[in-house]
Amino acid sequence: MYHSQSRGPMDRAIAMPADAGETLFVQSEACESLCEIRCGIARAIDLSRDGERQVMAFFFPGDFLGLPLTIGHRFSAEAVGPLMFARHSSAKWQAELASPSQANANWASEAIWREEKAFMMRGLILGRVGALARVSAFLDYVMPRLPRDGQIIEFSLPQADIASYLALSPETVCRTLKQLREHRVIAMPRKNRLIMQRADQLAMIAQGTHI
Repeated sequence: MYHSQSRGPMDRAIAMPADAGETLFVQSEACESLCEIRCGIARAIDLSRDGERQVMAFFFPGDFLGLPLTIGHRFSAEAVGPLMFARHSSAKWQAELASPSQANANWASEAIWREEKAFMMRGLILGRVGALARVSAFLDYVMPRLPRDGQIIEFSLPQADIASYLALSPETVCRTLKQLREHRVIAMPRKNRLIMQRADQLAMIAQGTHI
């Protein structure tokens, strides 16, 4: 769920819908605006010179992406599924960052940290040895940020996206999730629904402990 935080004039930005797969901005285009995720999930895509796509990060409600830290966007951003987002002027955001108001400067600095952390997390997860540790570390990272109804977590991330993010094949991700289900670490009553059964064991597996 999106939790609002007072951000002065930027709070007045109107939320807009985006369909699954819709592009929010394109890598290398001028950073004239940035996006704030209000509902749903966005993915950061790196496009190589030969056109290869790599999922580099995921962004969740409350996150800002496309911050004007360089002249051009460092990555492309797409909606994973239907989402609501607000588009903000980069110039206005930079003014907030330079504002004498400590509160405004603090949330702008927090936005920078959260965007950078999203990319740093991928590096930390890829440092795990083996598919089981990587998938477990990924679940441990994203599950607290996914919407839930009681114990049931809405797990709407496509396995192809997870595979790209983890530098694995979709088949390996599928087999690894099945392995976690068979050992009752997680349950998946439906393809896009997940229940955490043994969070402590998931964290241990993410650190390299064998099932």
